[in-house]
Amino acid sequence: MKSLVFCSVLLICGVLSAQNKDVFQSVNELVKETQRVISIEKGQVIDTAYFRTLFLPTAHFSMVGQEDGEFMQETMGLDEFLATLTDEYYSNGYHEAGMGAIVEEYNGMAQVIQSFEGMDSENETGKGVNSFQFVYSEGRWWIANMVWAMSYDNGKDIPRKYLKKN
Repeated sequence: MKSLVFCSVLLICGVLSAQNKDVFQSVNELVKETQRVISIEKGQVIDTAYFRTLFLPTAHFSMVGQEDGEFMQETMGLDEFLATLTDEYYSNGYHEAGMGAIVEEYNGMAQVIQSFEGMDSENETGKGVNSFQFVYSEGRWWIANMVWAMSYDNGKDIPRKYLKKN
């Protein structure tokens, strides 16, 4: 029982200390932090407990795109998305970085539309566009939802406005 209480105290302290970081005061920094956390070397493990602190518990993650000429989408909740981050695809190494972004903010809500490039453990790269929606609550920014689409021609189809550095 003592170990359960000790672990709970550690978890709460970790979450509280994470919420005091400057990263939660800027949507740009929060996007960068998200990509920093999922970028790992082979053999490393993504810190899913910390990753969870970046998002509202009700956050949704949607991938959109075309399959066989038809638009499709797949949406999952935070727990489902965290489970995908423990997949072999990530544990073999993955790196993602932003290429450019547009930030819009108003009255406690914000949106970042960002172009990105990812590289997996086999050095295969992919480019696409992320859309992050944020809310400001409890003295910090939270990611409310995330939607992304992959480019079909190595980024040539990504609008220039999303390639500009902020």
